[in-house]
Amino acid sequence: MLEQLRNQIDEVDQQIIDLLALRFELVKKVWERKKQNNIAPLQPKRWEKVLQTRKAGAKQKGVNPDLVEKIWNLIHKEALNLEQ
Repeated sequence: MLEQLRNQIDEVDQQIIDLLALRFELVKKVWERKKQNNIAPLQPKRWEKVLQTRKAGAKQKGVNPDLVEKIWNLIHKEALNLEQ
């Protein structure tokens, strides 16, 4: 039983990695559009909205919103690095 649960965790972890890879591919596409339209990488209003909606979604699912904020800040930092 424990091994099955660990295997499920491993599968979910791989799904998270796959989704991060997809997200960063989309970030690259967004960055191309931003470059074409002379839009700065950081859009503070958009970022605040993203952060608030992710934290609210986390809270609805019983996930610590502070944890989600930390994770999304790391994801956002990496996304900005890709947009340089």
